[in-house]
Amino acid sequence: MRYAVLLASMATTLLAAPTLTRDTMAWTPTLAGYFDVVYSYIQQARATGGSPPACDLSKAAMPIAPTPLPTPDGLKLVHVAIGRGVQNYTCANSTATPAAVGAIAKFYNASCVASDYPDLLDLIPTVALSYPVPSGADSPLEPSDLGLSSHHFFSNTTTPVFSFDVSSGPQLGRVTAQKTNDSVAPSNAPVGVNGQGNGAVPWLYLKSRSTTVGDIKAIYRLSTAGGSPPPSCADQPSTISVDYSAVYWFWE
Repeated sequence: MRYAVLLASMATTLLAAPTLTRDTMAWTPTLAGYFDVVYSYIQQARATGGSPPACDLSKAAMPIAPTPLPTPDGLKLVHVAIGRGVQNYTCANSTATPAAVGAIAKFYNASCVASDYPDLLDLIPTVALSYPVPSGADSPLEPSDLGLSSHHFFSNTTTPVFSFDVSSGPQLGRVTAQKTNDSVAPSNAPVGVNGQGNGAVPWLYLKSRSTTVGDIKAIYRLSTAGGSPPPSCADQPSTISVDYSAVYWFWE
């Protein structure tokens, strides 16, 4: 099972200390806290003989948004992923407010983390912002070593698409969605890369559109980190891309 390999990889990474790949990146309390949790799970795995996690998604629980989002009544959780990419905005002129025009992100399979290591799941979006978006087609998410599961983009400025087109990932089709509810992120949500930014993007509840291929009915974007634009377009370029990460929950 991949997560047994993941724990071994985490152990190696922890003992060697992570590679700091951003020029501006430093060893932060967030990174230290993340690796403390990883180390505690490594110790537990050693104590139990390294038994693989159950990866039972029925045990996974979503966090509650500051403004509660609709519950997925009657639906089954089938996938949890970490999204890492950019939120995109445009500026019509220097006096305008940045307008959202979508996002581009890679998604990484975190289903076993969600079911067996929920406290670790909550930390990954923040830690993921400390590393660039993996450039290789099949590169894992640093430093968690989660494998690629799908791609996220917008077909127009209001239609998010989630394409499960990775051969080694879950085959859940191609979801076209629409936002139906949102909530501001928690007040302590990470504002951006290395603690610098304009805030975390909202938490979302999305429903699938009739053009969806597959059985996904609902998607939640939770535990967001970064992604918000500057408050105005003054001294900004015509297009703005802001790094973000989040946890996405897929229900059918």
